Order: sequence, then C-alpha cells, then structure tokens
Amino acid sequence: MGVAAASRAARSGRPVLLFDLGGVLVENAIFDELARLWPEAPDAESLRDRWLRTEAVRRFERGHIDADAFAKDFVEQWGLPLEPESFLASFRTWVRGPYVGALELLERLHVRHAVAILSNCNVVDWERLAAVRACADHAFSSHIVGAVKPDPEIFEHVIASLGRAPGDIVFFDDSATNVRAAQALGLRAHQTVGFEALLEAIEGLGL
Repeated sequence: MGVAAASRAARSGRPVLLFDLGGVLVENAIFDELARLWPEAPDAESLRDRWLRTEAVRRFERGHIDADAFAKDFVEQWGLPLEPESFLASFRTWVRGPYVGALELLERLHVRHAVAILSNCNVVDWERLAAVRACADHAFSSHIVGAVKPDPEIFEHVIASLGRAPGDIVFFDDSATNVRAAQALGLRAHQTVGFEALLEAIEGLGL
C-alpha cells in the first residue's frame, strides 16, 4: 500500500471534520457591520438568526438571485437607509479571508481525518475563499447545492455525499441555530464563534 493510500485508510475510520467558513475558519465582519446597520438588535445571536432567516439572504445563498437583486431585496427587507449599490459595495468587503493559522490547522487535521467545508455562501465570496477550500477533501456551498443552513436538506445532502453515518461527522459552526439543526439529524455539532473557540473545541475533543 502506498503512502497516500495508507493515509486514506487511516482516516477512513475516523470522524469527518466538517467546518463552516465565516466566523469559524474565515474572518468576516458580517455581524459587526449588521450591528451598525440594525442597532435595534439585542445581541449577536439575534443578528445571526435574522440573517439566516432573511428571504433575500436565503435566495442569494441558494443561487436563485444575483448580487444586484440580493442587495435591492435585502435593503428593502431590513428597511435600511442605503441605496442597494452602496450596500453591495460594503457587503463585498465583509469577508476578510482565513484566520491566521486556519490553513495550517486544516493541513494538520487532514493527516488523520477527512476534512470538509459546509458554508452558506454565494457567488461573490466563494471564489475568493479558494485557498481554504483547497485544504479540504470536500467543499459544499449553499449556492451550489441549492439549499441553505439550517434547513435539513443541506445537511442531508452533505451526509449522503460524504457516505458516512451522521454520528461520524463532527461539525463546527458559529450559529446556534445551525448547530441545533445539525444535531437534530444526528451530527456531532458544536458552536464555535471565532478561531480561538474552534481551537479550544478541537483540543477538547482530542482531535
């Protein structure tokens, strides 16, 4: 057996590690910026929840509308005092790139585990994150799958694509809503907000 085949065999009996991107492996300013745009929000989790449930976001991240239509609909649905063009220009800057150390973490974990990515993403940001995706065995984006977290369909798609039992998948996401949805389908899901929290979870799980 060659080195690559031996590595794959060793990893096949271990859990698949499934990571969200924004707020887990990738630095983004989405919720900081939204807090400025929607100051009535009582806490960060409320912002995450409203973002996930906003119809403009769901349609954009399913790949059903383009960036211009997303900006127009989002501004209307949130009642923002902005022109759609101004909002979209700001939105394009919100995803900042991988956290320092994130790519090295994935490379280290990849020695012993299959590594996968599951992100509610869009055509604007997906290509910009190619360096992160290159560190994974599998990369799933909502705008390609056509379903978004926390809907069961996207988790069911990932489970089927990975060919593993739900309990063999360890999932990390910054949204409590997404974590609960994954747990309901049997994934071993953990909420980690920020890279330091992810590192702590990885260490605590002995991975």
